[in-house]
Amino acid sequence: MSGAPETRPRRNLRPVALVTLGAAAAGAAIGAAIAPDAPDAVPRAPAPRVGLTSGVATLPLPAGWEPLGRRSTLPGFEAATAVRNGDSEVALDIRAPERASLLPASVEAAADGLPAPQLRRLNTHAAWRYELQPTQAADRVVAFTLPTTGGVVTIACQAGAGSIARLEDECEHAVGSVQLQGATGLPPTPETAGQIVLPQVAAALNRQRRSGRRDLRARNSPGGRSKAALRIARGYADAAKRLRPLAAGDTLRVTSTLAALARDHSALAAASRHRYARAARRAGARIERDERRLAVLLAALTGSRAGS
Repeated sequence: MSGAPETRPRRNLRPVALVTLGAAAAGAAIGAAIAPDAPDAVPRAPAPRVGLTSGVATLPLPAGWEPLGRRSTLPGFEAATAVRNGDSEVALDIRAPERASLLPASVEAAADGLPAPQLRRLNTHAAWRYELQPTQAADRVVAFTLPTTGGVVTIACQAGAGSIARLEDECEHAVGSVQLQGATGLPPTPETAGQIVLPQVAAALNRQRRSGRRDLRARNSPGGRSKAALRIARGYADAAKRLRPLAAGDTLRVTSTLAALARDHSALAAASRHRYARAARRAGARIERDERRLAVLLAALTGSRAGS
């Protein structure tokens, strides 16, 4: 396995356009649990006895890995499932993305600086590798983040300097053995975290925007039109707020355009409330401009033509 900086491979995501419906909801928090494997009629060797399971992923535990029946003590991984491998602890975590790094937000907060990730090709999966130096521990922690359309699988291994290389090899093997059900692995890029949650964000925005636009067309009074425009503004602001912690690379421009559209509709609301016809026309022109820009950005982000 090689460890070269990620090269922004072509994404394999379904196009997501804010002007359409049908985006599948993804990225709800996924709880991790230890569950026994189904018994086999014929013994296998060296078959794992237990596995980490969730709605989208199954991780057969390698021989020698023992579940501890508690949450992890690794800094930042307190919500993860704890597994012991000899004298070392392994944290197994599955959740919706919280940061563009694909690491949990608590891990970023606990780490003494976050290094640039290294791309790892592990069996059929692509993952980011991080070597972390927690602020409160002398041991090294090596973490692998495997993004999928249903969330991010993270496996973190903690050991002393003398044994971290051996444990890292075992962790790489474990990441490569992850089995996905109802989800697809994604190439890790700066945009991946945002892309995982974008269908859910787009679906919520579409619902709020369609309702607000119907209301805007139906209202004749200045106050009514102002309230309708403010509802649309809140939809764009909520979408920008949801994406902002995940935004990096091209997703940053999507987030900034969503925020601009929130401001555009707030300006339209103010102009409508005060009956400033010229200001309302200017706000409408900005809305049309920024909507076109958003469509182009989304098309580039998903690698497809707008409207396809």
